[in-house]
Amino acid sequence: MSALVLKIILIVTMTLDHAAVVFLDRGSELYMTLRIFGRPALPIACFLIAEGFAKTSNRTKYLLRVFFTGLIAELFWLYLWTMQRIEAAHIMEDAYNAAGGDAVYGASGGVEKWFSALTSAQQNDYTGWIIPALNVLFTFTLCMLMLVVVQKIKDHFGDLQAKQFLHNLGYLSCMGATIMVTILVCMLFPITLDYSIEAPIFILICFMFREERKTMGIMLGVISLFMATQNMYYALATLLGVVCVFSYNGELGYDKTKHPMVRTLFYAYYPVHLAVLVEARYFNEIYSNFFGKG
Repeated sequence: MSALVLKIILIVTMTLDHAAVVFLDRGSELYMTLRIFGRPALPIACFLIAEGFAKTSNRTKYLLRVFFTGLIAELFWLYLWTMQRIEAAHIMEDAYNAAGGDAVYGASGGVEKWFSALTSAQQNDYTGWIIPALNVLFTFTLCMLMLVVVQKIKDHFGDLQAKQFLHNLGYLSCMGATIMVTILVCMLFPITLDYSIEAPIFILICFMFREERKTMGIMLGVISLFMATQNMYYALATLLGVVCVFSYNGELGYDKTKHPMVRTLFYAYYPVHLAVLVEARYFNEIYSNFFGKG
């Protein structure tokens, strides 16, 4: 499976995921199904970022390209974020009122009492599928900064060496500190980041073990299965993305000299597809309101 095929799978799964966010009712069966179909996009995207970072001739330009693409996409991503929060608030309000509302739970802190009494699965139905405020390309930018540090550590220490305890301890300590700091920065960032925990781990594994495909596949698979704590289907769909990554044959899939615009089109697709979905939602609302359906 070439990089081109991986990118096409990424585009399809990502678009299904975002289409569900834009057009479908939260919690509906079709909504959940399409969002699960979008899960393979994460390991594929992380692998492509790590692979691109390892192979690019100019890592600074690569990092800036991802950052500015995310900056453009954020104009439309914020609309989706706001829309989801408003819809989730309305759904929670309806469910709270259906459960008795202030008459049962009290006017002061009633919503919090009602919400805390729900099971974790029920709470996740309201809060677990709301997209964060900053799109995933900002997370990828921070992850690439992590890879810059990781590469410097590798250049300084080299590989792990037999019977060199202090050397190996220093290497592992620096690597561990780097990944932990990256995850903490992503988690504690003033504005919530998409995939703030999963992306740094996936990208680091893909970068460190890109030459050891079996090891990389096993580690990504184990991390994917841990996601079963959120949803079993979520984990299995993510694992499907890992299978796609494992099937990568190391080929680009097209001739860069003959088709130089292909790379640009893939970068442009992320903000463009968000713009199209947002505009489609906007015109759909106008249409519905015009005919008295809203």
